[in-house]
Order: sequence, then C-alpha cells, then structure tokens
Amino acid sequence: MVHRNFEQTEEMVNNLLEMNSRLDVLEDMLEAETQDILGPAHNLLPMHYQINQLEEFKNQTMHQAKKASFDSRNRLSLWFERLNNVIEAFDEYILALAKNMLSLVRAGHPEVIVKLIKIAEIEGREDEKVRPRTQSLHTPMILTFHAGCGNQTREKSGKVGRCFEI
Repeated sequence: MVHRNFEQTEEMVNNLLEMNSRLDVLEDMLEAETQDILGPAHNLLPMHYQINQLEEFKNQTMHQAKKASFDSRNRLSLWFERLNNVIEAFDEYILALAKNMLSLVRAGHPEVIVKLIKIAEIEGREDEKVRPRTQSLHTPMILTFHAGCGNQTREKSGKVGRCFEI
C-alpha cells in the first residue's frame, strides 16, 4: 500500500514537472497558428489532443486533492493556472477559426473545417460521458415542450404525453 502511494505521488510530481515543457510546446504552436488564422492549421488536432490530456490530468489531480488542506489545493490550483490560460487561448483560436470558415475555404483550406468538425465531435462525446453523471446528481430533469399541443398529458415510456419529452 505504501509503495503504491509512493509510486502514485512520484508519477503525479513527474506529470506536474513535465506539464511545463508540454505547455511550452503548446504555447509555441498556438502562437504560430494564431499568426496565420487563414492558414492550414496543421497543429490544430495535435494541440487539441495535448490540451485534452493535460486537462484530464488536471481534473484527476484536483479530484484527488479534494481532501487536502485549503493551502495545498490553492497551491495546486496555481500550478494549473498556466494550463487554464492555454485552454482559454485555444478556445479563442477555435472561435476565430469558426468565424472565418468561409474565408478559410476561399483561401484553399477546407480541411480546417473538417478538423473543427472532428473537434466538435470529440467534445460532444466527452460531454455525453459527463452529462448522465452531472444530470442525475446536480440538475433536474429537462422537459422539452413541443409547440402546438393541447392539454394531452398521457404518460408513455419516458415521455409525458405528446407535448413534453423528458
């Protein structure tokens, strides 16, 4: 048990130290890509993959630190501040690409649109993984109203009448 805890702690420290060099590379790639917003965005998918890995590491680390002292959690949050900034800059880059879709196609780079769609698919799948857990724990059921319905309220397999869907 002690050996396993030591190995996990050692791995965590190594990942935290490695994170800075990975962020250096990501920042350089992001800077180059944002300089040519109508370019081919060669690094778009690799950046997204790396950021997702780092964000997953951050989420796991912060989850494990829930029982740590306030000061320890605060110190750990400071370690991830740079990652948060990179994530924010990447999100802004994605938005800039999305705003320039037509210009990207005109510039001869329709593959960037395909990459954006791929990222949207990946993010959608990640949201689907999280949604059932958070919906059952934190949010009430969502009812969708279908316009044009009268006062029907028959209950059938997961639906309340024809007017509302759960």
